[in-house]
Amino acid sequence: MQQRTRLIQLIHVGKRELQLDDETYRALLKRETGNGSCKTMRLDELDKVLSAMERQGFKRKKRANPKQPKKRLSPKTQGKPDVISKIRALWITMAKEGIIRDGSETALDAYVRRMTKRQNGKGIGCIGWCDDEKAYRILESLKKWQLRVRKLSTNE
Repeated sequence: MQQRTRLIQLIHVGKRELQLDDETYRALLKRETGNGSCKTMRLDELDKVLSAMERQGFKRKKRANPKQPKKRLSPKTQGKPDVISKIRALWITMAKEGIIRDGSETALDAYVRRMTKRQNGKGIGCIGWCDDEKAYRILESLKKWQLRVRKLSTNE
């Protein structure tokens, strides 16, 4: 039942996106399935109508996964750059180089949590909460990681 409702919703979105008036929309339904209303159509008929709309230029838009948390981007540094700002900059650089898949602040916080958990048994949840000593250790670990990957890529 849910799939049927979703297909009908997509057809109505397609109608709006293609800017079909009611008369043209009903003619499309009749031409493709013989029915004048989505309410009486089977799943395969709804698929036919949707395919016809896609041939006319309608494109489905992928909707964001509501269960996946939104990724935070790194905030801009205000004033003099400190160790944490350097960590953020290095993290973003490594993401642009393809060393890291996810260059978001959320991913950086997860990395910090893992690194600090190894150091003292309890992880720090956010890069901004690190003291200078822990931040310096994280910065040095990122530098070593980047250097290792660069050496491997030049040797190949």
